[in-house]
Amino acid sequence: MKSVILVRISCIIFSLALIDAIGALLGFWSIEGHERNTILTIESVVLIALLINSLMIKRWVSINTSDSALIKIAWLSFLALCFCLLGDVTNFNLPETFYRYESVIKHDYLVDSIFFFLPGYTLLLLAGFRAIELNTKDKRFIRYPVFAGSVVGVLSMFMMHLPNTGWFITISTGIYAMLIGVVGFTGLSFILSCGGFKASKGELLVGTGFILAAVADAIIGNFWIYGNQGEGFYPQVRYLNWMVYIASQCLVIHLPHLLVINSKYSHDKKQQDYNPVT
Repeated sequence: MKSVILVRISCIIFSLALIDAIGALLGFWSIEGHERNTILTIESVVLIALLINSLMIKRWVSINTSDSALIKIAWLSFLALCFCLLGDVTNFNLPETFYRYESVIKHDYLVDSIFFFLPGYTLLLLAGFRAIELNTKDKRFIRYPVFAGSVVGVLSMFMMHLPNTGWFITISTGIYAMLIGVVGFTGLSFILSCGGFKASKGELLVGTGFILAAVADAIIGNFWIYGNQGEGFYPQVRYLNWMVYIASQCLVIHLPHLLVINSKYSHDKKQQDYNPVT
């Protein structure tokens, strides 16, 4: 399979999610009411397509390189998406239940999805850290995003937290806020490790995918879980989150794909340097 096809599939997936989100924001359809099942079906198709594309990327990587580090990153990226998709299904709130843990947070089913997103984004972080290590031996490119992301996560938790929220929700969202903060800063660190402004378009896009993942979860925390005094700005915030989240996933799944392309380019360039055309 040609490399460009994998990119085109991601573009199609994002286009479907974008149409879904914008149409809902403009009032053409809604997740609330008789159209709910139809929208959930469409979004499920988007997630399945995303999973298939990630699987094809993993297979493409295994075919096009024998580098164990790159193959490991491909596995980490694929497994990360698998966990995250389970979190997405949880966020669908198929039973349509609310206030399951307490009377403060209406959409507390979102906290249940953390049990899937936490390992999912941890695996993605490991893939991101390994990719950074392939670019630079400077450990600061990993230490700094971990520190900065954790601090920003704690600060954001203090800012959005509501009084009388139970310990289970507080601790769960607090830990997750720190993790997702690290994910965002890891995206920035990856771009910097690739040369910053000199990074290629692909490197910029993949790094941006990590950052968008943090933005998507910041939207959930501030406006869906704790927003509107615990009622959430629902369903509008759901549509906005869906658009940003799918954009992030469509980008980050190409991390191993990008690394293999870069390694091939680097190898070809070295060959040209050793065998200059005369």
